[in-house]
Amino acid sequence: MLPEWMPNSHPMIVHFPIALIITGFLIDIVGLFFRRVSILPRMSTVLYGLGALGAIFSVISGESAAETVEVAGQASAILADHEDIGEITMWFFSIYALLRIVLWWQSFRLTYWIPLAVIGGIGLVPLYQASSFGGRLVYERGIGVAAVDSMASLLQEKERALARLDVAAEFSGLEENGAWKWQAGTNAAHTFESTFDITIGEVVVETVAGAEGGSLLALTVRQSPVLITYGSPVSNVEFLAVMDLSEFNGSVRLIHHAQDSLSYHFMEVGDGQVALGVLAGGEEEIQEENAWSTQSETVDFRIVGDKTHFRGYVDGNLLVHGHGPAPGPGVAGFVLMGSGTITFEKMELTVLR
Repeated sequence: MLPEWMPNSHPMIVHFPIALIITGFLIDIVGLFFRRVSILPRMSTVLYGLGALGAIFSVISGESAAETVEVAGQASAILADHEDIGEITMWFFSIYALLRIVLWWQSFRLTYWIPLAVIGGIGLVPLYQASSFGGRLVYERGIGVAAVDSMASLLQEKERALARLDVAAEFSGLEENGAWKWQAGTNAAHTFESTFDITIGEVVVETVAGAEGGSLLALTVRQSPVLITYGSPVSNVEFLAVMDLSEFNGSVRLIHHAQDSLSYHFMEVGDGQVALGVLAGGEEEIQEENAWSTQSETVDFRIVGDKTHFRGYVDGNLLVHGHGPAPGPGVAGFVLMGSGTITFEKMELTVLR
């Protein structure tokens, strides 16, 4: 059983392979100067073997850990690098440990052990990089830190309170790197119509009053499907939409890396199901599906497309996760499929890296 303050087992596991592998390397170096102590290379081999096993469990626990913490903004890019380098480290030391075991009964000759010690030292480079990215997630971004999570929730609630007073800036405009941020205000319908592109379908656009005060953007579908996009083509993104689907009968896709109406990556939500997939030339591939439910009508939907990593969140919970070839730059937006009205409180595109 984990203590209540620890969201997952990854921090308890990951430090062991780091220590074992570094100790194995140091023993190899010592063994080069004390070659008559034949037990030293076998000691380092055992440590490398245990370190490789620990690296495997670290990767497995890390994949599970990503589902227990909320990762947003630039932390998503750091997480992707941490995952990639972590897997490289795992495979490197798994293969290296097997090689050491094969040579277990060989005598401690410099022709074997100097190259082996050098190879082990090379492996410390990705080990350091993976550790560095992991440290940045915790110490730079506060991922998995309860106090930081609590502060983020408080700031989010303050933002919503400002929005209800129509004090928050409605639209940030397109930033130099392609990022943008939109918050519903008294001019929500006008801002939407003058900014976003509707290339397929037809919707009625209105500014409506929210249940807790403030203004919301209401889109009522008249001709489905509806394709809505905005912005300039970007490569690595996080796309957020805070919306209410309770009056909509159908499904909504948050899309990114869109080339046209037949080629984009998406997270589709509707009827208690969420799906992560890609549409390429009209051919659809679903990477992962899951069920979702919420107690509130207004829901925070978020999708991340970072190089070969694709993740979908509902109210901060990671529900779908996929991998695939890195797509070319594209725009973000929505595909509305069905009938009824969707209300939007906030949209935000963050360019990662």
